[in-house]
Amino acid sequence: MRARSPNEVLNWLVVVLAFSLPLYRAWTSLAATLIIILWFFQGDLSRRFRRLKRHRLTLAVIGFVALNLLSLLWTEDVLAGLDYWEKYTYLLLVPVVASSVRPKVATWSLAALAAGTVLSVSLMPVIIIADIRFGRAHPGNPAATMSHLDYSMVLAAVAVLILVHLAHATLRPRRRVIWIMAFVVVVGGLLLNIGRSGQVAFIATLPILVPLLLHRQPVRLRVAAVLGVVAAVVLVYAVVPRFQDRVDAARVEIRTAVVEQHIDSNQGKRVAGAIVAGAIVAEHPLLGTGIGGNMPAFQHLLETRFPEFHDAVGWFPHFHNQYLQLATELGAVGLVSLLTIFATFVAGRYRRPKARAAAVALTCVYLVGFFGDPFFHKQITLVLFALAAGIISADDEVFSEQS
Repeated sequence: MRARSPNEVLNWLVVVLAFSLPLYRAWTSLAATLIIILWFFQGDLSRRFRRLKRHRLTLAVIGFVALNLLSLLWTEDVLAGLDYWEKYTYLLLVPVVASSVRPKVATWSLAALAAGTVLSVSLMPVIIIADIRFGRAHPGNPAATMSHLDYSMVLAAVAVLILVHLAHATLRPRRRVIWIMAFVVVVGGLLLNIGRSGQVAFIATLPILVPLLLHRQPVRLRVAAVLGVVAAVVLVYAVVPRFQDRVDAARVEIRTAVVEQHIDSNQGKRVAGAIVAGAIVAEHPLLGTGIGGNMPAFQHLLETRFPEFHDAVGWFPHFHNQYLQLATELGAVGLVSLLTIFATFVAGRYRRPKARAAAVALTCVYLVGFFGDPFFHKQITLVLFALAAGIISADDEVFSEQS
């Protein structure tokens, strides 16, 4: 039996990680770490380093990771900062995967990610119908494999990636039907899930993505498609009680928090947290408190300037917003560094329109989802972005000789 080369093993691990990501959290750390380690044993390191020096997304990712590491010099809580920084090192999957994955493996990885997500979604109706309860999963929250917030982002990201694949891939009728069914199942799971961040991110992405996918069609058709998307969202709101209830609850909670100053609700607590975060940013506008230092500053302000918020939000482990999380930790410089990652991702020198559309879709989902939770501070959603961005970036002309 022929021994597998490090590159072959790495490529298969990428497929396995893509499949297992929506299903088994414990495997994520091991697989991601092994992929990064194997990159150094593929040989011809100098050639791959020269390529990566010309890959703008790699430079943006390294700059972001390095900035967070540097901020340990001025943070109040170095241990918490190191914990967060360790998670950010998963972003190294972007250059590792982009410079290693083969074209066929990129396609297999998307199929594996879709299959794993469909399998995870299939657990949701079983939990609801059979009234199964285990861990945090129950009929009211049927996300069986991870937090409902994280799961909503996984479902939103996978849904838009499937949509891009359907629009650009040349598929036989039977395979197209299978992909359409996968899309329907994933979107159905997104509607059944109680995580609103992914729902909002998916809906907000469609008016941008659909015209992009139809860029060769007449303007009239693109406008009609966007109106169709709006009509579909309204119809879903009207006929899916769980989705309708979550939308209505969010609207009421935000209104009562902003207008009536009631902060005991889910959204009210987020508003209170944002007020305190604004005070931290005002004190540390340029470089923030340093990674890990924002929550000690948060607790200090709750005790001194905002004691009325303490009972409601004193338990916060982080700000429920990626932009606030980063602005308090790394200030304006950190926000610019984060946005640079997405700007260079979208502006990549892709050889195929499909890769650019996928980059736009993933960027939109995350930039909108970041308003709901700090998804770059969470392992599953961070690894999902890094893995998908690496696979998409393999199409960059920098890696044109990759086979």
